[in-house]
Amino acid sequence: MKTKLIKIFAAATLALGVSSAWAQGVIHQGEVIDTMNGGGYTYVQVKEADKTYWAAGPQVEVVKGDNVEMSEQMWMTDFKSSSLDRTFDEIMFVGHIIKK
Repeated sequence: MKTKLIKIFAAATLALGVSSAWAQGVIHQGEVIDTMNGGGYTYVQVKEADKTYWAAGPQVEVVKGDNVEMSEQMWMTDFKSSSLDRTFDEIMFVGHIIKK
């Protein structure tokens, strides 16, 4: 359900032309500790400086050990991914995941 709401919200945002503000979000860089794909998204657990967190964005090919760059869009708590049958305590949704 949350995944559908996110897709609807993203489509509405694009339709309103607000996506450019999100595209200019905070840039994060780090090493992929874990990764999985589901529902058209890539989920990556990233170690950035002294913190580790999960992020999700459009599906891309990454593997453990890759260095990635991501543009922050929004954080969610207690996010349930139905495609992975998993709940993330906290996850950052991003506009892109680029392998560096």
